Amino acid sequence: EPFINLYVCRTEDNIYYIITTSLFASSWPSLESLINLALILEIKMRGVYMRIPWSIPDIGSDEIVAIQEVLKSKWLSMGPKVKEFERRLCEYVGCKHAVMLNNGTSALLATYLALNLGSNDYVIVPDYTFIATVNALIVLGVKPVVIDIDPDTFNIQIEFLERVIEKVKDKIRAIVTVDVAGMPCDYNSIIKICDEYNVRIIEDAAEALGAEYKGKKIGSLGWPTIFSFHAAKQLTTIEGGAVTTNDLELASKIHLIRSHGEDPHRKYWHIVLGLNLRPMDLQATLGLVQLEKIDKYIENRQNIARLYSEELSDYLLPQVVPNYVSRHPYMFYIARLRPIYVKLKNKLLDYLKGKGIDYRIPWPPIHMQPCCRGKVIIPIKPKNSEIVYNAAISLPLYNSMNVEEAEYVIKTIKEFFRTYR
Repeated sequence: EPFINLYVCRTEDNIYYIITTSLFASSWPSLESLINLALILEIKMRGVYMRIPWSIPDIGSDEIVAIQEVLKSKWLSMGPKVKEFERRLCEYVGCKHAVMLNNGTSALLATYLALNLGSNDYVIVPDYTFIATVNALIVLGVKPVVIDIDPDTFNIQIEFLERVIEKVKDKIRAIVTVDVAGMPCDYNSIIKICDEYNVRIIEDAAEALGAEYKGKKIGSLGWPTIFSFHAAKQLTTIEGGAVTTNDLELASKIHLIRSHGEDPHRKYWHIVLGLNLRPMDLQATLGLVQLEKIDKYIENRQNIARLYSEELSDYLLPQVVPNYVSRHPYMFYIARLRPIYVKLKNKLLDYLKGKGIDYRIPWPPIHMQPCCRGKVIIPIKPKNSEIVYNAAISLPLYNSMNVEEAEYVIKTIKEFFRTYR
């Protein structure tokens, strides 16, 4: 189950099954007793057998207490906690306005709608991104124009941007940048090109909360920025998203769109086209608690990522972090297998699975996705996105991950290459 982690440990005398769970426990005798059991037996479990998830949310007693308070208040849908979270998110990011939505995809869709993107508009998107970046455009009739990525940073290849714009410049309305794994793009270079061609920037920072570009937090750079608070993120509301902006008119329109376009002063009177994209106070409450912890979470993620990169450098080429990135939050850890080891990728994945280690392979390039065939424009055939996809692996990384768990992943990968090299 998504929020249940099952550890199996064999000792000389017994087999222990230790279940840790989030707030979704229902029929079990006591969450506290399960936690206490896990703590008692954890010493016996560690080092014998470990199941390492790719990601797992860190939901503790603080979150559970906060959720209980909301449940007791009997106001569960969008209400005062959502407003408070929006205010606190503005403070954290350093922007003027934030609008919370029910997930990151909704945040993208609402932003595209608010900017009046529609039929026959062209919008540049990286070929290497999660599908939501593009799907939310296609459903509006927009024509995504794919651009290749840098094989080292995995973000948009700046050298191709001007060439792509030149090929379709009369129809280009915007570019959606994607901060892969949370690492900011080269925004000074992007701004320079976009200003020259009057192309609007929309930032898909679904993975980048807490990231900094040249000392400034992502979400405060002056254009609409989309965040996701999915369960795997460095801050989770289980499902949730937000748009940050300094544009009051844009923020006000997104507020309308997320609630069926309804006039806030006249019930059932709908003044713009909208949908039900509303978040719940239950979600916002989790976000408020997690905002207090996010910097600690990011520091831990950075430490684990550094350990991976240092210990596995003989086998992996990690995402290159340029000097303009002053803070990488490592929503996930991604690296390419060195060219001589790419042929062993599937064997490595099977080996990790057999050792209880989960992983991800992000993502098939957009131009290869079946749902995008005939719906995207490819001015220059992407090559780097395919190279990255064929060679990349994302190793386990989560807020509560400890060094011992990371070392188990490292030890297992080293064992594999000693066996198969």
